[in-house]
Amino acid sequence: MKLQRRLVEPFHFPGNRVGCLLIHGFSGSPSEMRLLGEGLAKFGWTVLGILLSGHGTTPEEMAKKGWEDWARDAEGGVRKLRESCNTVVGIGLSMGGLLTLHLATLGLIDGLISMNAPMVLADRRTRFARLVRPFIKFVGKSTSDQAALESKSQPITERFVYDRIPVDGLVSLNRGIRQVRSKLHLINCPALLMQSRKDFTVNPSSVQIIRKKIEQVNPEVIYWENSGHILTLGPEREEVTLKVHDFLRQSAAKGVL
Repeated sequence: MKLQRRLVEPFHFPGNRVGCLLIHGFSGSPSEMRLLGEGLAKFGWTVLGILLSGHGTTPEEMAKKGWEDWARDAEGGVRKLRESCNTVVGIGLSMGGLLTLHLATLGLIDGLISMNAPMVLADRRTRFARLVRPFIKFVGKSTSDQAALESKSQPITERFVYDRIPVDGLVSLNRGIRQVRSKLHLINCPALLMQSRKDFTVNPSSVQIIRKKIEQVNPEVIYWENSGHILTLGPEREEVTLKVHDFLRQSAAKGVL
C-alpha cells in the first residue's frame, strides 16, 4: 500500500521561475511522469505532477469523472504553478498531451510539449464506445500481440495503471479529442511534439494532424524509434528528458518563455 500511494501521489519539486506542469495519461497516474519530473528538477526547473480526477483509485471511481473534470484539474495545475513561477509549460503524455494542447488553446500556458497525444486512437473499436455504453460498463486492456510488443519495448518500471477502462471514460475522451482538435488553430505558444513509432495505443498519424493544425507556431516534431506508448518510461526515457530540457533551455534563451 505504501508503494501504491507513492505511485499515485502528485509531486512538486520547487526550482526556478519556469514551471513545468506534468500531466499523466488516461487511466494512468503520476507514476508515468515522475522519472521525467525528477530529471527536470535536477536541471533546476520547477516541476508539478498532478493526479487527474478518478485516477489512482479504482476504475469505478474513474467512471464518475470525465473530460470536463480532467480539464479543470489541468487548469488548476497551471494556477498552482503561477503562484511561484513567471512562466508555465505544459508537458503531457497521451491524454495528458491532449490536456496540454487544451491549455494552449485557452492561452493559459507559455509553451507546450505533447507526447503521443491522441487525435486518432489505434484501436478502432474505441470509436463505438458510445454505442456499447448501454450494455458494457468496463472493458479490459488489450492483450493483443501489438500490446505485448509495446510492453517489451519498455523496461520494468513501477507504474500504477488500471487494468480495466470505464466505457463512459472512453466516450468522454473521444469528446475531448474532438473539442481540442477543433480549436488547435488557436495555439500561439512554442510547441514540441513527440511521437513513438511503436505506439499501439495512439495512431502515430496523430502527431502530423497536430503539426498541421498548429503550423502557425512552427512546432518541432520528434519521433522516437524504440519506444512504446508510455514514452516517459520507455528505453529512450533519458533522451526524452534531455530533449525536454533542451526545449525549455533554448526557448528561455530566445526569450519566448
